[in-house]
Amino acid sequence: MIRRFLFFLVLLVLTGCASGVTTTTPGDNSMHVVVAVQGQLSVKREGWTEYASALFGTGLRYGDLLRLEGSSQATIACADLTLKPVPSGTGGAPCRVATPTILKYGESLVIITKGDTYGEFPMVISPRRTKLLNAFPTLRWTPVAGVTTYRVSVRGPDVNWSTDVSSKTEVVYPDDASALVAGGTYKVIVVAGNRSSEEESTPGLGFTLLKPDKAQAVREAETKIRVLDLGETPKRFLVASLYAAQGLNAEAIEQLEELSNTLKEPAVARSLGDLYLRIGLNRFAEERYLQALGLSQRLNDVEGQALAQNALGLVYEALGNKGEALQRLQKAMEWYRKLGDAKRIEEIREQLGKMQQP
Repeated sequence: MIRRFLFFLVLLVLTGCASGVTTTTPGDNSMHVVVAVQGQLSVKREGWTEYASALFGTGLRYGDLLRLEGSSQATIACADLTLKPVPSGTGGAPCRVATPTILKYGESLVIITKGDTYGEFPMVISPRRTKLLNAFPTLRWTPVAGVTTYRVSVRGPDVNWSTDVSSKTEVVYPDDASALVAGGTYKVIVVAGNRSSEEESTPGLGFTLLKPDKAQAVREAETKIRVLDLGETPKRFLVASLYAAQGLNAEAIEQLEELSNTLKEPAVARSLGDLYLRIGLNRFAEERYLQALGLSQRLNDVEGQALAQNALGLVYEALGNKGEALQRLQKAMEWYRKLGDAKRIEEIREQLGKMQQP
């Protein structure tokens, strides 16, 4: 059941949403994103009985209804990267079937990471469980108390590179090192004293470089985003959405971390939580979900609170904190009741029942 919940959760990466728009067709994975709101915009997901606020970063999909109040104004970036104003009144998102679909919901490849080993040995933060556009990534890892020098290596096809790093926990893979081959699988290894990142038992912690044709397609899509008539903030959020949908987890996180320094929106913090959960960094995910929850509480964001509480329940279960997990999932269920989301309520009820079994 937890795998089923995590699958649902990570489909929401970079959207903070639970469904989509009325103008596309069932089964379509197109994602349309709210990029500007002045006034009051509300959304009613398929299966809900109530409307809830639609904020910056809200993703829209088949079955959603929008309601724009009075003189309010809102803009949506459609899945084909056209910008559309939301008409006043009630209706579906003003987006046509996307051809081509550039913004879309990515597939989930979540592997549950149990326990909390943060600080015991160096854990690779980036790149891990990701594809990459950049052939010279920044390598990051967690610090280990009492250690000032780390031995950092990259291993993979025709690559056996190492360097010593002192007094910091990141280093850029240099352009004079052996070239990373597109399609090859590589792994970062960090040694701190007698402890190693290899002690992390989670499988699939390597990374791959996108093949040229796929990389070109992503860069062309990014160029389309960069020339949209939008400010830098929504452009960066859309680029992160593009990256996440393509499995470029590390580069999506990089975009969002920079954005989070100035933009305090629930969707940004929640998206970071989703991505950290996707790559198996539970404590990083916890921090961002707590931030998203606080932001949603201040904005009276009902759906955001439901999503954050649900995610925190899953994180605490993975960390072995059963009591906290139960409380968070119960709170999530309360918020979903306010939305009238019977399906989500039943899913959480089933999860609570399994967790309470001896």
